Amino acid sequence: MIAEILCVGTELLMGQVLNTNGQFLARELAALGVNLYHQTVVGDNPERLEAAYREALSRAEVVITSGGLGPTQDDITKRVAAKVAGEPLVLRPEAEAMVRDWFARAGREMTPNNLGQAMFTPRTQILPNRNGTAPGAIVPVGEDQFIVHLPGPPRELEPLFREQVAPWLAARSGRVLESRYVRIFGLGESMVDTLLEDLEQQAEPTVSPYCSTGEVVLRVTAGGATRQEALGKIEPAVAEIRHRLGDKVYAVCDTAEGSLAHSAVAALKAKGLTVATAESLTGGLIAATLVNVPGASDAVRGGFVTYQSVAKTLLLGVPAEMIEQYNVVSAQVAEAMATGARERLGVDIAVSATGLAGPGGGTEAIPVGTVFLGLATAAGTKVIPLHLTGDRERIRTLSMKHAIHAVLRAAEGSPEQEGKQP
Repeated sequence: MIAEILCVGTELLMGQVLNTNGQFLARELAALGVNLYHQTVVGDNPERLEAAYREALSRAEVVITSGGLGPTQDDITKRVAAKVAGEPLVLRPEAEAMVRDWFARAGREMTPNNLGQAMFTPRTQILPNRNGTAPGAIVPVGEDQFIVHLPGPPRELEPLFREQVAPWLAARSGRVLESRYVRIFGLGESMVDTLLEDLEQQAEPTVSPYCSTGEVVLRVTAGGATRQEALGKIEPAVAEIRHRLGDKVYAVCDTAEGSLAHSAVAALKAKGLTVATAESLTGGLIAATLVNVPGASDAVRGGFVTYQSVAKTLLLGVPAEMIEQYNVVSAQVAEAMATGARERLGVDIAVSATGLAGPGGGTEAIPVGTVFLGLATAAGTKVIPLHLTGDRERIRTLSMKHAIHAVLRAAEGSPEQEGKQP
């Protein structure tokens, strides 16, 4: 199967909004084993959109659109698609009921133009949208091609695709496709590629890397007549990746959802452990990332943002003489910050971060990118020195990820706290 992505909206074309939908759909299609050779972004112009539809349909069986399903005059995605399909838009009662129900549940007044969101061609398969007013749609074009309409907001598009479009695509492909996501921290993309080059070149299972700051994720995908057959191809490959990369692999997930923070919170909860943070250069980023995980309140007790030296002394008990003697960016201060946070909040694990994110302030002795993490547990407090590169945002992000990775490894190495009171 060949698919093509067509993202609609002048705001995307002009760079006013980041096109995360294109990235999401590309990854999801690859995981389904659907071939993708082209992506297009087109503005809210009927003539150019029609040309884009016709060109995409000359190459693909399925064209997937995002955006342009709203009630306003510039929402032309369905109207132009209907012209290309050669069928009229008609009011579909089941779609009207979906739109009216959303407004009723939201306690908002429905204006007449919202009925436009219930207009579809007669043969269209309507896809309920539980997170917004605009239903999605699978629009037949002729006998063997389709235009799939998805809403623009990612919080609407992503669940609608996963829950309704992905199963439809899988059923059309005639194969069962499975993927596993191997999450890696502590190795760069080039090193991962070097260590796994032969696996990435094999036909099946496919091993596809994608990266974020400090992390690499491998998607391992295979197909078969049954789920068991597909998994039978995946599991040996995942085992080989684990063997080659060792403890740099921190998680293997069934879905693309996940992160260091998800893994750390899960490990803390599994052992009945609590954690606290003490932050300087990260300014609360470590705590914020942890509490962004649903259910984090079971493990994350709190944190301290001690940006200036006086706050480290007042809130964490770091001696002013220590800061004066060793510098605020030092192993000694990181250790004292973590110890102070653990004692004050009575947690099992505390992590601290002090460092220099730049762009200014560096010296020959303490250059920009110098960071010290402290990790306090029942076994004592250790310091993790980091020498990071990049701009301020990258240094702060990497510091946060290293800190959460340290919490994850500490939680995994701790005995279970049976009967321990939070």
